[in-house]
Amino acid sequence: MRMEKPVVTGIQHVGIGVRDIEASRAFYRDVLRCTQRMADFGLTHNAMPDFFRASAHVFNAWMYGQEQDAIVVECVQRFEPLPRPIRKQNLYGDIGVNKITVEVSDAAAFRAAYAERIRFLCEPKTAQIPGWGKYSFVYGTDPDGNLIEFASCPQWEVPGNPGRIRSLGIGVTDLDRSMEFYTRHLGFDQVVIAPHESFSGLVGEISGSPSTQVRSCLLGSSNGFHLLELIEVSKPRGRSIPFNALWGDYGYLEGCCLCLDVLGMARYLMKGGIDLLSYPTAVDVHEAGLEGTGWFLYAKDPDGIPVELLELPG
Repeated sequence: MRMEKPVVTGIQHVGIGVRDIEASRAFYRDVLRCTQRMADFGLTHNAMPDFFRASAHVFNAWMYGQEQDAIVVECVQRFEPLPRPIRKQNLYGDIGVNKITVEVSDAAAFRAAYAERIRFLCEPKTAQIPGWGKYSFVYGTDPDGNLIEFASCPQWEVPGNPGRIRSLGIGVTDLDRSMEFYTRHLGFDQVVIAPHESFSGLVGEISGSPSTQVRSCLLGSSNGFHLLELIEVSKPRGRSIPFNALWGDYGYLEGCCLCLDVLGMARYLMKGGIDLLSYPTAVDVHEAGLEGTGWFLYAKDPDGIPVELLELPG
């Protein structure tokens, strides 16, 4: 008998390992306008046993969102075991969570206005995307060097700069395989921008090579708002996730999708042969007007990239 897939409602938050949780709070709050406190976890002990097995681990974390409906940012500072950078330098197309995209009204004007507040990595560029049209972008970083794309296009109405954190970008080794996985298993059933190569030759400053070839697409969910971009690069190929990387090391850690039934999702994924990094774990929720028991689990996508599935109470 075919098992019904629980409802998944798109990207809810992005998790980032940081060196200084207060410096990151100031950046995301004051520069990217993540002013809505969603959670402040405080010093937390041994909350991720499936990741660390028998090892003690201690971290602090917070979650803030924007006033608009947007992807929430979670920053994690781990104290034990001592963290280290996932990569010494983050490059466009690295395998794993690779970037977030923030909408702006005009990419070139935004770069000029925020030159003293954001470390930008390139000049603004414009691509013509088949079936979409003009897409202008510029890349900068957060305090830990994580890539942030600031993008503008006629389809987006942006009342103020910066606008919403609109999408999460993941570097993959096989675009078609990853599209099938996220569409089939995680509910990204809308192709917002079909696979294209329009960014090829435009990302040399952030990929490490002016001849970088890019295939990418943008997926959405009919059950949610936030978008997922899948990116496959070649010349050079995206670097794999280091074998010894741990949750809470410095860098992008995960994308998280909301799920209406985490226990049912665990059964569905295991029946489908999808590896779980952690089994469903209950958590008490007393934040952002929510009270009760929530659940989370972590699964692996085809490249071994962690994907969190989160069920909130109510």
